[in-house]
Formats: sequence, C-alpha cells, structure tokens
Amino acid sequence: VYGLLVLPGSGRLVQPPLFQWFFIVPAFMYTCDKLVSLQRKQHEIQVCMAEKLPSGVTHLQLVKPRHFSYLSGQWCRISCSVLNSGEYHPFTMTSAPHEKVIDLHIRAVGPWTHNLREIYDPENPSNISEHSSMPVYPPLFLDGPYGEGHQDWYKFEVAVLVGGGIGVTPFASILKDLCHKQESKIKIRCNKVYFFWVTKTQKHFEWLTDIIRRVEETDNTNLTDIHIFITQFYQRFDLRTIMLYICERHFQKTSNRSLFTGLQSATHFGRPQFDSLLESVQVAHSSASRVGTFSCGPPPMTRSVAAACAKCNQSDGPVFVHHSENF
Repeated sequence: VYGLLVLPGSGRLVQPPLFQWFFIVPAFMYTCDKLVSLQRKQHEIQVCMAEKLPSGVTHLQLVKPRHFSYLSGQWCRISCSVLNSGEYHPFTMTSAPHEKVIDLHIRAVGPWTHNLREIYDPENPSNISEHSSMPVYPPLFLDGPYGEGHQDWYKFEVAVLVGGGIGVTPFASILKDLCHKQESKIKIRCNKVYFFWVTKTQKHFEWLTDIIRRVEETDNTNLTDIHIFITQFYQRFDLRTIMLYICERHFQKTSNRSLFTGLQSATHFGRPQFDSLLESVQVAHSSASRVGTFSCGPPPMTRSVAAACAKCNQSDGPVFVHHSENF
C-alpha cells in the first residue's frame, strides 16, 4: 500500500518522489517500538489471584516484576497467552506503587475482555490443578507503565478527582497511594484532594468502598473530601429522591455515616452539577495558583468536567488544569 504512494511522483513531472524521505523516520520509530514490545513480551507475569466481581468486573492480581516501578494513576498493557500473546490491551493499575503485587480491575465490555473473564474464572475447570489446592492461571505478558496525566495529581496544590463507572480505577491507585503517604508521614505538595465518585449504584464497585473506608481511617489531617453521587434514582425534585435525601441527611447527622454506603463521605442522589462543585472549590482555595482536575469515565461526563473547568477559568481565581481519559 505504501509503495503505491510513490507512483504519482514516479513520472517526475514536477519533482522526484519524496515520500520515502518522509517515511524513513516514522518507520524507524515504529520498528523500534515493535522491537521493544517483542523484548518485553518474553517476560511472563504470573497471575496469583483472580476474582469475579459484580457488573462484569474481573479482579486480577499479578506478581510484580523486579525493577518494575510506576506512579499511582498510570496504566499498562497486557496480553493473554491463551487468547493471543501479540494482542495487547490497556488497563489502569488499581494497586499503589509501594505494593508488592499489581492489581487490575477489568470490566467485560468486548469479546476480548469477555473471554478473559471466562479464562480467569476461579471455577473454570482448566484452572484447577491436581497438585495444588489453589487455582493455577495462565500467565500474562506485561508492557508498561504508561501515563496520560493522572500520575501528576500530587504536583498541584489542590487536586480534584472525578471518576465515573469503571473509570474510577486510576483513582483507586491514587487513594491507596495517598493512604500509604499518610501512614508513612510522607509530605507531598498537594494540600487538598477532592474525590467525586459518580456511580449508578455503589454495589457494583464495593471494592472501591473498602478503599475509601481505609482513606477515612488514615486521614487525620482532613486532606481528603469525598462525595459519592448515586445516579440510579430519579431527578433531584422527584418525591422518592427527596425522601431518600432527607433520610440520608438525618442518618448522616446522627451517626456521621451514610445510610447507603456506611462511609463518612457524603452521599448525593442524581448527577453532579460540576459547575457549582468546581466553583465551590475555587472559592475555598482562592489563594491557590492552579487546581489539577482529573476526570476518567464516560465521554459525556468528562466533557461536562471540561466545560466546568473552562467556565471557572473565565473568572478570577486559581486556574483549573484538566486531564481526562475516556472509557
């Protein structure tokens, strides 16, 4: 196909063919990338634990390779030896850099991820070994780490994390890393972290609820401010939503915990209004120079966050720097 691009200039009507000179550099870079990928492919990563979670999510725990270092919020590419060892797919690591394993939470949304969910099913007969009481899973090939901006959350004075659906995976890693820094008394530049979790129901991601609970237990300096938005209910002024809101607020005041999640974090019903949320952050931190805003989830949600950042940047106050990733 690329050879055909040379044909229009082969007649030398205007000038000699120049395509080959523009093609050399990209071809060299592509070849180097493939050679590096092939070299990494030779390293097999053992899967030490697999778990099927609700909402089509599969939790894989990998043995962390030696000299493999990454930052919270980064992602990697994996390929399965059973499916196709040369076919890589990107997934965000939900483990923290200090942990000795690599956690991946993968939602089945296509043929490859559905097949992966079946292969790493603990009840799959092919994973049962006669010589071990624990399942033995096929190895994976690991490539990475990579990043798209989420790993820079700690470089801002104020960080706003917005996760929707399975898009909470990079923030699970960040929250774990935040807990570790709090427990180890490691000082970071970031003075405040806001986490807005948008989910249809918290039951689909109960593994994240456990992480938030740990953050609440270790946060002794009021570093984090977490809000959960449950969108499975009707609009804000629906009678059912109003009654739930009243019960939730009453339970929150009397027990200092949410009636639905059991967390100290505030629970809201309906979709968040990012304009008002970011405006309140802007007022609370008027002395800050920049606010790092990181969103990950469905495209409509990330576009809403981007529009809210652009609106806040039109007024006086800290500048909202937005990084987004879509799932």
